[in-house]
Order: sequence, then structure tokens, then C-alpha cells
Amino acid sequence: MRFWVRKIAPADRDDIDLRRKMEREIPHFLHLLIHRTLSTQQQSRMWFAPSLLEMPALLKIKKYNTNKVEVEIASYCADIMERNGEERVLCCPKDFLDIVREAGLRSDLTQIRSIFKDSWGLRSDKNSDYIFYHIGTDGELFPMKRRGRYYEVPRRIVERLLS
Repeated sequence: MRFWVRKIAPADRDDIDLRRKMEREIPHFLHLLIHRTLSTQQQSRMWFAPSLLEMPALLKIKKYNTNKVEVEIASYCADIMERNGEERVLCCPKDFLDIVREAGLRSDLTQIRSIFKDSWGLRSDKNSDYIFYHIGTDGELFPMKRRGRYYEVPRRIVERLLS
């Protein structure tokens, strides 16, 4: 189901005859819907171009409903990229278990793996050594040599989530 979120100003006053007035308008409204000329062409499966639906109210709802674990992982990756001046982070889901828990969030490997695979569309094709950076309490980066089926998290995914 899709929603077009619009902010509508509230009515100035209560109308106790509103229901009766609306019932009288139904035949006229149906006539309008059946005989109208459309002002736009179909641009997508939802008729309108998706960019037309990106309104401040919808963006606010999307941001509020973003998975907190996903945002925490993206923030951590962005921090590492910024400090190292790199365009990607190499990591396994297990690298983020303690990081997410330290942030006060509950998660498990299945959820983190689902974020990488399903939400971000990443694949873990490579099984070899990689470097994961742990951020210390003083903000210093500690490179840790790891081995496993790692994911490459690109900057574009992180920026899309955090913008």
C-alpha cells in the first residue's frame, strides 16, 4: 500500500451538517471522477513520478521509522570512512555486535546480516583477510586483522541513510 502524505490545515470551525452535505456531493463527485481529463501522464507504476511524492511530511515519517540498528551501523561506518579518508568499509556482521550493544540497542547476527543483504543489497562473496577498525573511547582507530566472508559497505549507502 502506498500513501501520499500531505499536511492539510485544520478546519476553521465545526460544521454539524458536514455528513449530510458530503452525502449530497457523492453523485457529483463520482461524475467528476468518471468524466474528468487527467492533467498528468502516467510516469510510474504508482502513476505519479516518485519524486513528486517526496514531500517534507513523508521524509519525516521515513526518518522516524528508520531501523535504529541500521542507523547505528551506518553512523559507525561513516565515522571510519571519514577518519581513514576511504570510500568503503570492510566488515562482517559479527564486527558490529558489540558496537550495537554498546549503543544500547538489541540486535543479533541475523538482524545485522539482514541489514547488509536485504536492506543494503550487499553480498559477501570474498572469504579472506580484511581490516576492521575499532574506534576507541578516546576516538583513536585501532585496526584489527580479521578473517571471514566480509561485506564492502560503500559510502553511497551510508550517505543515503544518514542524509
